[in-house]
Amino acid sequence: MTPYEDKTIKDTLREERNKIKNMSVKDKLWYIWEYYKIPIIIAVVSVILISSIGSAVYNNRFETALSCVILNSSPTGEADSVDDYFNQGFRQYIDLKEDAKIDVDYSMSPTFDESSMNEFTYAQLAKITAMISSKGLDVMIGKPDTIDHFGEMGGFVDLKELLPADVYDKVKENLYFVTNQETGEETACGLLIGGTDFCEKTGLVIDEPVLSIMGNSTHTDTALELIRYVFGQ
Repeated sequence: MTPYEDKTIKDTLREERNKIKNMSVKDKLWYIWEYYKIPIIIAVVSVILISSIGSAVYNNRFETALSCVILNSSPTGEADSVDDYFNQGFRQYIDLKEDAKIDVDYSMSPTFDESSMNEFTYAQLAKITAMISSKGLDVMIGKPDTIDHFGEMGGFVDLKELLPADVYDKVKENLYFVTNQETGEETACGLLIGGTDFCEKTGLVIDEPVLSIMGNSTHTDTALELIRYVFGQ
């Protein structure tokens, strides 16, 4: 058996430590990356994978009560104001059970102006489209041009048909209409909520915010409760 074959892991580690010991910081970083980059990459990928799986397993324990996107908004208040509004105030308002969750995404700012589109905005539109197609979105809050874009394709429920009489009487002056491109019919696709305290309480700035319920929402009852909550009923 050669001396090399007789080396223990302890001996190898000692030699590596001695090699690195007298190197400059720059040389140490180069050496570690050059000789150990594959195990480093494997370790990092493993951590990300384990974290993702753990997060998915954890989240799957909870039933989604409502999924909402708030588009083209700018946060001005506390970072947790949106969470306070939905996951504290609204949750308490509807007495939502602990094993149910409310998903709210206010990170996206899509544009429909082709001259302003880039890979990032295309990715955002793809994400929104995927959420709608998979019935993973219940409520959309955005500027009129955003609601127009999806409303023209028949993406929202007609609130004149969906709203109970008591809610309709209170919000009918706030109805936002969009003409369906295919049928030519004008539909009450949303509600103007700029006159409510929604922006103040969430700390978000949105130009003329409109709240709409997706046409294929699987949680319309909870979405209706959100309308009551927003309008203080």
